[in-house]
Amino acid sequence: MALEQDLKKLEDIAEKLERGGISLNEGIALYENGIELAKSCLNDLNASKDKISAIKEEMAKLTNSQQEG
Repeated sequence: MALEQDLKKLEDIAEKLERGGISLNEGIALYENGIELAKSCLNDLNASKDKISAIKEEMAKLTNSQQEG
């Protein structure tokens, strides 16, 4: 759920930056926050990818052991 929340925050930041009408300092702060959120999202996605890979490996082992027996 954190990933979805971070993605929504990232979308909100992108919209604010695209709309403009904000000060330079606010724009920089939003940009920095967006970068941190993007890093967090990538970390979450990579962790999910690793979990899926581990599950697939386990399933392959189970399938192979059943076929051999």
